[in-house]
Amino acid sequence: LVMVVCAVVNIYFIHRDVGDAMLVAQEKSAVNILHSMDVIIKDAYHTLLSDKQAMTQLKRRQLQSAARMIESVFTGYRTTVMKGRPQAEAAVQALAWLESAPFEGIDYFIIDSASQILASSRNFMTTEAWKSMKDAKYRNLCEIMCYEKLRHKEDYATFMLPAGDGKTRPLLAHFLPLDQWEYTIALAVDISDIEAEAQTRLEKILSSLNEFSRQLNITKNGFVYMFDADDTILIPPPDHIRNDIHLSGNLLTKGRIYDDIKSASESETAELQIVSSNDPDQNPMMVYCRYFKPLKWYISVFVPLNEINTPARILVTRQSLIITALFMAGLVVVILLVTRIAAPLKRLSTYAEKLPEQDFSKPLADQTPIDDLPQKYRDEVGGLAQSFIFMRQQLSLNILNLISITASRQRIESELNIAREIQLGMIPKTFPPFPQHKEFDLYATLIPAKEIGGDLYDFFLLDKDHLCFTLGDVSDKGIHSALMMVITRTLIRTLSENEHSPCRIMARINTILSADNPQAMFVTLIIGILDIRTGEIRYANGGHNPPIMIPREGEVSFKKGLNEPLVGAMPGMTYSDLTLTLLPGESFFLYTDGVNEAMNSKGEQFSNSSLLSRITRIREKAPEGIIKQVLESLADHAQGAPQSDDIAMLIIKYNRENT
Repeated sequence: LVMVVCAVVNIYFIHRDVGDAMLVAQEKSAVNILHSMDVIIKDAYHTLLSDKQAMTQLKRRQLQSAARMIESVFTGYRTTVMKGRPQAEAAVQALAWLESAPFEGIDYFIIDSASQILASSRNFMTTEAWKSMKDAKYRNLCEIMCYEKLRHKEDYATFMLPAGDGKTRPLLAHFLPLDQWEYTIALAVDISDIEAEAQTRLEKILSSLNEFSRQLNITKNGFVYMFDADDTILIPPPDHIRNDIHLSGNLLTKGRIYDDIKSASESETAELQIVSSNDPDQNPMMVYCRYFKPLKWYISVFVPLNEINTPARILVTRQSLIITALFMAGLVVVILLVTRIAAPLKRLSTYAEKLPEQDFSKPLADQTPIDDLPQKYRDEVGGLAQSFIFMRQQLSLNILNLISITASRQRIESELNIAREIQLGMIPKTFPPFPQHKEFDLYATLIPAKEIGGDLYDFFLLDKDHLCFTLGDVSDKGIHSALMMVITRTLIRTLSENEHSPCRIMARINTILSADNPQAMFVTLIIGILDIRTGEIRYANGGHNPPIMIPREGEVSFKKGLNEPLVGAMPGMTYSDLTLTLLPGESFFLYTDGVNEAMNSKGEQFSNSSLLSRITRIREKAPEGIIKQVLESLADHAQGAPQSDDIAMLIIKYNRENT
């Protein structure tokens, strides 16, 4: 199957790439032909223009010389007017002189400032004829060559002059203003000989192009075709091509081939594809075009597409035969190899199918059906069999190890679950904790990040008027942190029986914990005592997050005060009591860093500002509602990310009743 796919893909790309290459090569050849013809036309046309300009310059100098002669004569007669001679008499004599002037082959016209013909060497050149005459640029000569327009400068124009036999002949005219007379001298000379010479040159150019095109070897039926803007055929197709191909329609565009060539030649796309409506076989052809603007000639090269693709088809056929032969030879080799490999592979396959049915929790059997394959086959089959044998041995060993590890893990998980239940059972979870005391509301929660954690909270009555509460965070996590949490909680309860100063209780706890602390563990801790009657709170802060004050009105803020050393890190630390008084409706909020430092999947923390903002919006809720709303905000922020640290929160709200 792989060989067949490779063969088909190979043949496809050979056919495509060779065809494209032949098309590109033929396109370059056609472009080179067009370029060569363009160079020939340009060189011949530039030579023709140079000769035409030289002959025109000769005519201009001839007209200019005659004009200067007339100007000098009229200037002389003007001098006699200045000496007292009547101007009309001088003008008559000057015009009379023109009739006998020696101007061979030159016609003259004298035009006054009102565009009236005063004198002319051609009787049919009347004022009416002059006023209707236009030059080669379709400008009215009467308007642009009158005395008012010329104004001390000479000019030239080319126009067609009616001849006596009813025909017209091209003339080159020179116009010179006579300032003193306010006349215009117009001299004209026949330039039909120049046009005739130019036409002869063009015919020679076309003859050369015809000869050049016949010598070209494009393809068997490819040819050069050229016509002008008047649809005159300049280079016809070869004899074996129908001469009216340009008149036929293009089946691809539904227009005339003539028109399609014109459009392609004058646009950026200098090629098109045609199918002539006069071609019975309807063979597509590529046409490459070029437009020579000065002569308005359209040059095109026609190339049949089937003749471009013929070499590609021959090459593809040859390659297909070679690939087929190689395929048959390869097929024979593959059959021999498969026959040799199939038998041991079948044994391996059967063994692999039965392998999952074996009980790997028991000792392995001594013999297997594939034990002899590594010695019998020294190739990849033997290596595969050896891998199967090794896999079976390792699989059995790994399963036995997994059974042992799983049993140990289940035992540890069971012990951790028991430890979690014990840990959570040591902290109070009944709310409200003191229903008989309406003076305050209290709510707390603890959510370990692992099975057991190091955060703690606790609260208990010292007497009927004082409530002791605490919240802390042991460094690190796990069993050792949980043990230190239990020790800290026990010390608080024990020491507070005889001591009602939070700072002295904390100092005593620091001394006890730091005395035997080889792992340098510590706890951040807040211990506080609420006077139920007055709302006064005395508390000490051992390196813990600052508490949050929640007033009934005003800004929710962190309680400023001393943030003293961590508890248990170093012996000899001292702590201070801080005091504040809760007014009716105000709350005192404690939390661990698992709240403000809770992270989402992007590593972004919940932050102190977010905590304050959230509490501000829910300050009117009961303590339990505030804590639950904060937990929901943490869950929304985490967006499914695992809990990064233990979370503990405790809130006391002082009420107006019984104060």
